[in-house]
Amino acid sequence: MAVISLSVSGCAAQPAQSGQDDHAAPKTAIYESILGKPLSDVAMTEFLASNECSSANHFLLCHSAGIALWIESNQVVETVYLYLNNDEGFSPYQGELPHGLKFYDIMGSVEHKLRKHGLGNGGLPDEGDTPDFLHYWATYQQAGMTIIYNSPSPEDEDATIYAIFLSN
Repeated sequence: MAVISLSVSGCAAQPAQSGQDDHAAPKTAIYESILGKPLSDVAMTEFLASNECSSANHFLLCHSAGIALWIESNQVVETVYLYLNNDEGFSPYQGELPHGLKFYDIMGSVEHKLRKHGLGNGGLPDEGDTPDFLHYWATYQQAGMTIIYNSPSPEDEDATIYAIFLSN
């Protein structure tokens, strides 16, 4: 699998208006509303229009959302790539992450959180690989999720998350 070196920008939550509740608006899990949807779906068309996504082969690159989408030949979103770093003209994804993960989590805390959710092999990935020799890819099959770390080593518990891929 070729490594896609993209980072995308996130949609920040809007600040509270004066006179409204002082609590910040909760972040939403943007990926949940688009994963597995056909491009003709209303949620998809709204997302694509509001984020000015561009096409590149089987990908839709949504720079302002911090998201890249892998589109199957049947025009359905098969994989959502959430990039958490500011890289290559993309801003970091700012929405809610799956399973209570946070953008600043290190590998040790990710494994602890996923263990609490009963994912993987006691929080450890079902599969791990370093296809680009730069990043460790930890795959959790039950969750349809691959976490890419900013380290090639699966033993580097202090490695930070580079990206998260979610598939159907």
